[in-house]
Amino acid sequence: MKVEKVVMVFLMIVFSGVPAFCQKSEKKPKIKSITILEEKSDVLIKKQVKDSETFYDSRGNILEEINYKQGKVDKHFRYQYDNEDNKIKEEKIDPSGKVTEYSEYKYENGLRTEKIVYTGSGKIKSKKVYQYTTW
Repeated sequence: MKVEKVVMVFLMIVFSGVPAFCQKSEKKPKIKSITILEEKSDVLIKKQVKDSETFYDSRGNILEEINYKQGKVDKHFRYQYDNEDNKIKEEKIDPSGKVTEYSEYKYENGLRTEKIVYTGSGKIKSKKVYQYTTW
């Protein structure tokens, strides 16, 4: 009788976490882009302006981000990734569509090792080297 109770308690403990493992994980929808609109209300006027837009690739990486201020482009970035989803290039774009600055990234074993920032004309502006201590 005592052994049965011990076995029963043991089984209850072991299988208490099973429902969490057995539940089907819901698949997130693949998002191609998001546009956020902001609505501001004054006493007399209700105005809706674009707040931001974000575009994604099929793997969920952000390809482009555009932030607006009072309906006009404020900040605009484009990104490129390698086959391992590491960001390898980031471009800063002015409201006219011209690249004003860009950064290139290098990786080794999945870790970022270098970031070089260039002016729009390709002149090096700054460089960062990442050093890691691992176990």
